[in-house]
Amino acid sequence: MISTNLPDDSRRFAIDSFRSHWLLFALVGGVFAIGAAVAIFVPALSSIAPNEVLGLVLLLVGLAQIVQSGKMQQTVLFAWCLALGGVAAVGGVLVYIEPFPGIVIKTLVMALVFALHGLTQIALAAKVRRLPGWYWFALAGVVAVLAAALLVMKLPYSRSFTPATVGGISLGVTGWAYFTVALVARRM
Repeated sequence: MISTNLPDDSRRFAIDSFRSHWLLFALVGGVFAIGAAVAIFVPALSSIAPNEVLGLVLLLVGLAQIVQSGKMQQTVLFAWCLALGGVAAVGGVLVYIEPFPGIVIKTLVMALVFALHGLTQIALAAKVRRLPGWYWFALAGVVAVLAAALLVMKLPYSRSFTPATVGGISLGVTGWAYFTVALVARRM
């Protein structure tokens, strides 16, 4: 028996998934962009703890990705979207409730969340690399991995430059990637 699930067929199916769900991807991109703005500006302009803001934002964008994956159950991208959403949501909860004592461990948890999210984004980019604009997902993954590295290196933080700022920049690039790829898929 010959399998019809060749790699080219799988990639074509992924591209068709983006094309048919472009609006959903654009909305997820918008949620990421709003979350990025909140993560960057709320801690700088208020007395709310940056870790709490980042945790809530990660939870929100993770839930948006999980909802998106629920709408894509019949597509190849279901597992990727579910994994991305799960990493962000669980990471957001862990960052928010801070179950581990000490600032070093909290920072490492944040770094782990961004590293996993970045690696999953890069894997998604590889999966849809025949889709025009796929490199935005790869860039978003690289930025997330760099954000994780910056968190581990513990840059000198100030009131206006916090771990939430680093995370917000990563989330903003991810939002841009979703939005851009959604618009490219729509035009195909």
